[in-house]
Amino acid sequence: MAEEATIRVNGRHSPMAWLLYMTKLTIEVDGTPQQGSWGERTISVAPGRHEVKIYFKYITKARCCEAGATVDVGEGQSVAMEYRTPMMMTAPGRLTVLG
Repeated sequence: MAEEATIRVNGRHSPMAWLLYMTKLTIEVDGTPQQGSWGERTISVAPGRHEVKIYFKYITKARCCEAGATVDVGEGQSVAMEYRTPMMMTAPGRLTVLG
């Protein structure tokens, strides 16, 4: 039986963007969305390659500052990712796989 794997996502924004404290992140793994929050969130996944997209609803935009990355997660492994918003809400965010 395959051992579970995890993806840890840390969602961050500038404290100056205080309106974002009232929003929730959407973390989409392989096309399946789930609600997240700013700060760290751990998601259980099957071992293998996964497409991760992160965005949030902001005013009239349903997928504001969307960013995506592909990540390979081995059996029993945990991979850390960081999502950061841009300075302008019209630009894409940045999703980075850490170390």
